[in-house]
Amino acid sequence: MKRDLTAVSADIKNGKGLPLLLVFGDDLQVQEAAKTLLDLLVPQDKRGFNFERFDGRSTAWDQVEVALMTPPFFPGKKMVWVENAPYFFSREQKYEIGEQVLQLWSEGKKEDAAKLLIDLLIVEGWSQDQWEQLDAASTSRLWELLDIDGREAREETEALLAYCKSRGMDLDKRRESQGHRLFEALDQGLPEWDFLLLTAPQVDRRTRLYKRFEEMGAVLFLGLERDRGGKLSRDFLLEFVNRRLQRAGKTLEAQAREMIFMRAGTELRALQQELDKLLLFIGDRSSVGVQDVAIIFADQGQGWIFDLTRALADHDAVTALSQLARLIAQGEHPLKLLGTIASEMRRLLAARQLMEKEMRRQWKHGMTYQQFQQSVLQQGTPLLTRNPYADYMCFQRADSFSLDQLHSSMEKIHAADLRLKSSGTTPRLVMERLILGMCLGARKG
Repeated sequence: MKRDLTAVSADIKNGKGLPLLLVFGDDLQVQEAAKTLLDLLVPQDKRGFNFERFDGRSTAWDQVEVALMTPPFFPGKKMVWVENAPYFFSREQKYEIGEQVLQLWSEGKKEDAAKLLIDLLIVEGWSQDQWEQLDAASTSRLWELLDIDGREAREETEALLAYCKSRGMDLDKRRESQGHRLFEALDQGLPEWDFLLLTAPQVDRRTRLYKRFEEMGAVLFLGLERDRGGKLSRDFLLEFVNRRLQRAGKTLEAQAREMIFMRAGTELRALQQELDKLLLFIGDRSSVGVQDVAIIFADQGQGWIFDLTRALADHDAVTALSQLARLIAQGEHPLKLLGTIASEMRRLLAARQLMEKEMRRQWKHGMTYQQFQQSVLQQGTPLLTRNPYADYMCFQRADSFSLDQLHSSMEKIHAADLRLKSSGTTPRLVMERLILGMCLGARKG
């Protein structure tokens, strides 16, 4: 039976909750759920004796079992939290685990990547002797295990191996921590004072142990809802952002919310960090506005294109060139930038054509977003993008161009594309020439 955090919390408050729970999925949501459960079960002043926390990757099951069998010092529940529980891995999951190892390493989470690599080797049946014999000259075995190719990925694997060796990782000790007796604990039942929380980075739902937890209704999966493009879905973002603003006692202007949606990327933790920065910035003010988001909220999606095209629409070459310099300094490739600019200009061209033909009577210069929804988007369905507000912004920017200017811009983009792919010209100079041509050409026109 599928559960959600609200239902689990309600059961605990009513005294009907199960004595154990497996929580997995998005790391940020898992950590927040664990904190919510801890707040419900063990008051702050009792946590010194009624709460124990273990890292499942380095703690033998015997230690966890002793904690479960030891009554709490204070009356009430005792919570035993096993993080990074390795009890739900299987060999069929090795490629998924391998991808996670490399992702953790690329994010700078070296210790987590190293421990997960050792877990993968244990699942594969490696012995301590095999591990000790592995060196830089035989890393091809790791390449094969992690299913990687390419010089950069191989260099990262060699660096990871060197790090693991420097940490003195011991497969035998880690294997002991995975030798659990969870099935026995489920059969015999936990003491009445216990609540066992297991949080896991990787879970194979085909394992017997997972299926047993699922049958009991003791599983809570907290995944990310994404759209077809891989970004966080609008409904998920709406709930996540609103929940944090309500918790802080702040309100959010409609256009500021839409700007956050445009700038949100694919990672929830990065979004959380930007929201925290935003709340610190506004201080005691009760409402978050568009300018607050524009100043503070880092663009993790492709919201930068709106800042750049706004500068192009205003024929502001200085601002547009500044945007270009910032993006290139962040490591964005000129061809990627050109492709995104081309896509945006095509949308503006489509919007301008609608404004001069089918929507000539509906679109009015300077109309508000609410008027746009009622007049132009009569059915509420976006015409050019997946987002009604993005459509509104697109129409606004297109209003600053003529059809001739947009056609001319597309020709300049095509010429820049040819230069980037065929000439020896510095890519940054090609992009700067394009932006100057678009701005100055539009002003001349």
